[in-house]
This record gives sequence, structure tokens and C-alpha cells, in this order.
Amino acid sequence: MLLYPSFVQEVLSPRMPFHHVLRSSQPTLKSLGLEVVELFTAPITSQRMCRMSVKLQQRYLEKLKVGTECMLPSFNHTLPSGQEAGTYLALDVGGSTLRVALVELCPESQRAERLKIVHLSTSSINDAVRRLPGASFFDWMAERIADMLTDCPGHNGRSAQPLPVGLSWSFPVEQTSAQGGNIQGMGKGFCCAQATMDRDLGELITAACRDHGLNLRVDALINDSCATLLSRAYVEASTSMSLVLGTGANMAVHLPVSCLGESKLQDRHATWLSQAEMVTINTELSMFGKGILPTSRWDDLLNKSHVLPDFQPLEYMTTGRYLGEILRLIIAEAVGTANLFEGHFPSALKEQYSLDTMLLAAVEGDESPNLAKSAAYLQKTLGLDSAPSAADMRFLRLVVQSISKRAAAYMAVAMHALWAVERKFNPAESSRTTIACNGSVIEKYPGFRSRCQAYISDIIKCESEGRRQDSEVVLELAGEAAILGAAVAVAIGEGQH
Repeated sequence: MLLYPSFVQEVLSPRMPFHHVLRSSQPTLKSLGLEVVELFTAPITSQRMCRMSVKLQQRYLEKLKVGTECMLPSFNHTLPSGQEAGTYLALDVGGSTLRVALVELCPESQRAERLKIVHLSTSSINDAVRRLPGASFFDWMAERIADMLTDCPGHNGRSAQPLPVGLSWSFPVEQTSAQGGNIQGMGKGFCCAQATMDRDLGELITAACRDHGLNLRVDALINDSCATLLSRAYVEASTSMSLVLGTGANMAVHLPVSCLGESKLQDRHATWLSQAEMVTINTELSMFGKGILPTSRWDDLLNKSHVLPDFQPLEYMTTGRYLGEILRLIIAEAVGTANLFEGHFPSALKEQYSLDTMLLAAVEGDESPNLAKSAAYLQKTLGLDSAPSAADMRFLRLVVQSISKRAAAYMAVAMHALWAVERKFNPAESSRTTIACNGSVIEKYPGFRSRCQAYISDIIKCESEGRRQDSEVVLELAGEAAILGAAVAVAIGEGQH
């Protein structure tokens, strides 16, 4: 529940009805703050969220049958049993970091720590690395891998038996099997794809490693949402879904192959189709929500000015990339109409997306008297001549709480809808469903995960309409998911041979 500042309590008093405040010809911080509360929180009652979920379920079901942009089946058709064992090399290649790790899997009966990172090295991917042409980028990767493995006797990649590798790749790839796929345009300043387009990613990596005397074999290629699901499923058998919520948002879900339309599987080999009864699906969840999730005028402004309007409606209202931008747009209006910051718009906020979501977290998590700590942080971060006034900070706290509360509610609606579809196709043996969670917002934003959890429970209670509830959805963190999930994917593949 939001803890409203005192000025909101005053405005909500019988002496000044809410509708009178909103009709004020010249907005004040008080009236604008109340309008933000109304626009952002009125849509998130249990009943309205339940109706949103039903509509999203219909969209999910439609896209499971047709479409090439979302509800994409992976090549992973088996979840871990939890008994897989072994030591595997895992690579996590992101836009700014390469991580190389040796990961050990151990069945529950043998050790309490089931997934263990034995050794980990992290290398920054700077502009110079991004500009490396063609295979030179993979040569750079191979050097980093070789350096790390020198500290791993017994698993140094130089024996006659290839060292199995799991790869978490954060760029577009046309996946052709569980082990490989063809490189697509990478963006983010990377040049290597220009000369390697449509070449097999696994082969490029193993060839580069071979030039450095390493005998490696890429046995699993996986994206971050599937990695998150597999890493938690290894230690918690009730895990059948995952959420990645940081800069962007996505979910994966394990569903029967039979729920997919024929066009979704037309590129699959007959051998794969004969083996696969279930499949992990990359939902591309961020693309859903248009016409279902209510928006405010600030959301509409963000969407209109976006290079891809309407492309990712859910993401535009829930993720680290956009929560700060929503606040920036509200600040711009408040400065111009309600004298926020004494009517001076900070030059640090003049560019789109210049307000980091870390600022929202700092304001919402501030427990200092009169929000003095976050006021000083804003003054420094925004380059203000003086610290924001007490009234400014009360307004900003209210706005930030409203933005994050709605984000948590909309994400909960999206998760509940996917869970309802999963239950439709795959009635659970257990009443408990675990959703594995990874990403900066769901992991670190103050109170975000607990809010999502509470909203999901509210929607389940609402849809039961007084009937006995026999279902539970639990959000569990899956730390180091990209690395651990890649290793689990390799182990699963070994068990199928």
C-alpha cells in the first residue's frame, strides 16, 4: 500500500474533494500529485487486473498459434531432473561484459550447494572490442577463455575429450538446434557480425578456441529467459516459468508442443519433433498489452516519441529502461505548470532517457528524515543549485511510488495471465508454481518483487470468487542465471544422448 505524504491526506479531506482539485485551472504540486495517483493506481484494483489478465490470456493463445515475433519455441524441450551432474564451461556474452565460468552441478543427495561456480572471470567489452571485425571478436573471446582456464587444473580445455560449453548469447541469432545458430545483426556498436552474418555461432567460437590450443565444444545455446528458467528448475522442481526484468522484460514458459500452431514448428527436423513433447517458449512478453493495459498521458507521450511506437507496450511501462523516462516526463510537466524545482528544468534531464531508474529506487527506498538523503542525491545527480524543497520531495516520492506500484501490478497481470495459460495446457501435479526471477528491477528495486507477489495472489483470489484456493504462485530469485542456466542446458543435453 502507498504511504501518502501529508499534503495528499490534506487534499483528500472532505474540505477539498478530489474532483475539485483536478479541475483547478492552475495545477499545484498537490493537485498534480493526486492526479498522478489517480491515473496510475485507479486501474489496478483486483477486479480490473483480473479482467486485464483474461484479455492477455486470449492474446497469448492467439500468438501461440501464429506469428513470428513472439511466443517463439526454443530447441530446449526438457527441464532438468535435478540429478544431472558434471562440470561445464559456461559463457555469458552481453553488450558490455563477457563472463567465463566453470560450473559444477551436483544432485541434492550429495551436496547442499547444488549449483556451484568453481571459477569465474569477467572481462569488459569496451568500444575497441566492439569494433573488432569478423572472427577477431571470437579470437578475443578465446583469449579470455584460455586465460581463465589456466587456473582450472583438470578442466583446462586441453585434454583429448572436448570440454562441453554452454553459451548464453544476448544478441539476435537464428537458432538451428539446441547447440547452435546463425549469427544475425548484433547492434550496440558491434562490428563482428558484418563479416560473420549467417555463420554458425558455435563453430566460430570452437574454431577460435582451437587456434589457442583449446578443445571445446558448444553443446548448448540459450537466451537469458530460458537460462533463468533452467537454473531455478534444477533446484526447484515446481519451476515452469521465468521472468527477466531489468533494462527490458521477458518471460519463458514450458508448454506442450501441441499448444503451438504448425507454422511455429515448420523449421524443426523430424528427429526433434519425435522427441519433443514439451518445449520452452520465449514469449517476448514485452510486446503484449496494447489496448489492454491502461495508459496515462505521459505513457502516450513516451510511446509517440519512441523510435518503435507500440512495439513493446508492456516494457514501456514496467522496465528499467522506461520507468525513469516516465518520471522525467512528469517532472517536465510539473516544472512547467506546478513550479517544481522553482520552475527550473534541470539541464541534466533535457535528453530523452537521461533519468536513470536508479534515481527512482533511491527516492523510494529513502528512510531518512524528510527524505534528506535522496534530496541530496537529486541535487548532485541533476546538478541543481540547491537541494529540492520538502514539497518537491513529497511530490517526487508520491510520483515514484505511483510509477513503481503500477509497474509491479502490470507485470503481475502479465505473469498471472501466462500462468493461467500454462495451467490450461499443463494442469499442475502440484498446487505450487515457481517463477524464476532475474534482472535488476525484480532483484533490486525496493519492494518490487513483494508487490508483484501480492498482486498475483490478489488476482488468484479474485478469480476464485470465493471458491477454495488451491493454487500458489511464488516468485523466487535466480541469481547468476545466465551462467548457471547455460551449464544446466549442457547437462540436460548430455542426458539425452
